[in-house]
Amino acid sequence: MCLLLSGAGQQATAIARVTGLSLDAVTDVRRRWRERRLRSLADRTRSGRPPLVTTEYRGQLRRALRMGPLACGYVFTVWSIARLGTHLLQRTGVALGTGRLRRLVHEEGFVVGRPKHTLRGKRDRREYRRARRRLGQLKKGRRKRTHPTSCGTPTPRSSTSCRT
Repeated sequence: MCLLLSGAGQQATAIARVTGLSLDAVTDVRRRWRERRLRSLADRTRSGRPPLVTTEYRGQLRRALRMGPLACGYVFTVWSIARLGTHLLQRTGVALGTGRLRRLVHEEGFVVGRPKHTLRGKRDRREYRRARRRLGQLKKGRRKRTHPTSCGTPTPRSSTSCRT
């Protein structure tokens, strides 16, 4: 935009106002254009921290998600993001936050689910049903109740309550 406006004969101050660039930035763009022409439009390599997520990391991620935790030597059957992150940290040495890892899993085409930790299939069914019935009885008050007297010994309800 800066070069187009400059080519149309606009002043540097007008270009800076329209584009939101500083006057120094407009001057730099014009100077680079004069020196290098079309090469000045190409993006330069930038210094900075290299990305943590490499193609190797993504490959390890895909491999772990396809194989599942049991095949990777774990005792659980479903990956959680935290467990997956720990596994990948051991394999690659790269630690990512759960939010970033969740987005990566989604980008790789996998669905992120949160496992429900229940005891279904691991409990004694007969004992479980008995305990549920007993709990239902306790909740509904079907049990014969006694109330303590002033000396602390339980007595039947009828002796401690007075009809008015």
